[in-house]
Amino acid sequence: MTTDKSLSHMIDEVRGLVADLNPRPRRLRVRAGEFDLEMEWPDGPSSVTAAPVPVVTVEAVSPAPESGAVAIESPLVGHFFRSPEPGADPFVSPGDFVAEGQVVAIVEAMKLMNRITAPGPGRVVRILPEDGDVVEYGQQLILLEPDESAPMEIAS
Repeated sequence: MTTDKSLSHMIDEVRGLVADLNPRPRRLRVRAGEFDLEMEWPDGPSSVTAAPVPVVTVEAVSPAPESGAVAIESPLVGHFFRSPEPGADPFVSPGDFVAEGQVVAIVEAMKLMNRITAPGPGRVVRILPEDGDVVEYGQQLILLEPDESAPMEIAS
């Protein structure tokens, strides 16, 4: 599920990477499906093509309307991690109860670890991506069943 915001973010990231190249390529083509990168320099090789890299696709899962589950979505494109470091216990597991603002995962983007927090109290129903998966902006990460005694506010 590619949105305009995620596409815009990807374009900004590619522009930032290309700006650091010396000399700058004359032409650049990037594909998302089965990743294909092609660059052409004015005086150098006609093109450099990266070998196809398998792309991890995580199927978007929507909570059933009657379940009342709330999805915590990714605020950016990056790698999803369930724990603060390899080998450490995960932040949360299905069945765990969380408090508002509690860290439930991290999304790494450009070597920055972005903490993903619970929007309100509740019980973790399901963790959708696998540890290390690439996630997109707006992709559902964790389904929470809100705590009946405390209203859950979703930031927009």
